[in-house]
Amino acid sequence: MAENTYHKTRTEIPTAPAGCPIDHSFSPFTDAYVADPYAELEKRRNGDAVFYAEDLGCVAVTKMEDVAEVFKNHKIFTSENVQDPIQPLTREAAEILSADDFNPIPVMSNCQEPDHKRIRKYTQAGFSGRRIKLLEPYIRKRCETLLDNMVKKGSPAEFIRNLGYPLPGETIFRLIGFPESDDDKVKSWGGDRFDFMWGRPDEASQRLASQNLLAYWRYCVDFVEMRKNTPADDYTSELIAAQKENPDDLSIQEIQSSIYGLSFAGHEIVTNFMSNSLICLLSDRSKWEEICADPKKIDNAVSEVVRHSSPQTSWRRIAQEDTQIGGVKIPEGTHVFLSLASANHDEALFPDPGTFDIARDNASRNISFGRGIHFCLGARLAQTEVKIAIETLAEKLPSIDLVKDQVLTHRANLTMRGPRELWIEW
Repeated sequence: MAENTYHKTRTEIPTAPAGCPIDHSFSPFTDAYVADPYAELEKRRNGDAVFYAEDLGCVAVTKMEDVAEVFKNHKIFTSENVQDPIQPLTREAAEILSADDFNPIPVMSNCQEPDHKRIRKYTQAGFSGRRIKLLEPYIRKRCETLLDNMVKKGSPAEFIRNLGYPLPGETIFRLIGFPESDDDKVKSWGGDRFDFMWGRPDEASQRLASQNLLAYWRYCVDFVEMRKNTPADDYTSELIAAQKENPDDLSIQEIQSSIYGLSFAGHEIVTNFMSNSLICLLSDRSKWEEICADPKKIDNAVSEVVRHSSPQTSWRRIAQEDTQIGGVKIPEGTHVFLSLASANHDEALFPDPGTFDIARDNASRNISFGRGIHFCLGARLAQTEVKIAIETLAEKLPSIDLVKDQVLTHRANLTMRGPRELWIEW
């Protein structure tokens, strides 16, 4: 039985570092945190800003200065654990993912130097300004089509199912080259991966997710093999062409792993981003009316959404040597929980952080896409998609509003945040 080295879990949870405050109650999986993480994080940020979160077995970091410093120090803080499940795998799930042909390798967010730099020079080409510019007409046309279809069904409508969910997936899949006929299947696998890595699925859910992750990986392997023989004008073909020119510098397995990673990362977070944008803009009608009257304000409004209601609330690191964070001693091997949501609400940088302000002059200083060598490869594409979606809605359906008195619910998840459903009317 092969060992799964990609989605690893810890077998032992270390105790709190000596001298580090311990928080016995903090957990991203509590009802209070799921309902409002910002209230829970404010208590910690303005108290013991660096503390040991017992439930996670991690040292939690909540201030912008400290979070940014960890991101920048990639030699001390490795990112190898960011794709690892937060909870131990069941024996059955581990056996499924120990299949001999389940062999993705770290190539992006969980890849370390020098391999990270070597691979990124190839992968970032697919997200160049030129390629995103080429994608914009597709994004805009598809957004308009999805919106028209939603309007035909009549008001009210559930936004995520009709637009927020399909648009990001279809966009990243067209970039990669996946056929439209496989969209639903691959998006479903992405949802399984979302819960598998950063949720707390029960035994049955782990089993199903593991089976689907194996199918997902095999699909990516088969797709890359097909593109080797039948190239097209897409990101996958570009990587294969680069590999043929530089076979000693980029491997087919690294391409397979890149597709496995990007096809997931490129849509789940963007769905949350779109939904959070509408919540922010429509919760105060004046904000929506302001951008409808002046679409030039949408750019900064999108940055403020990322700051105020980050679709990605946390990331993780592992200390590679004894060090310090915020004056707290951190031993080698310590797992670190970086609260992006808290850093984006740090009063030292963002006055009145709980207020959504589309004119905030430093909204772009948010840290939701990371810092340093692992800055999110798809940040520009994600922001482009959300901007186009807001522009389209403001132009074609300016009368939209949130359905009154709806109760927004969120999945209990370590890393991502967005509503399960979002009902709108016009």
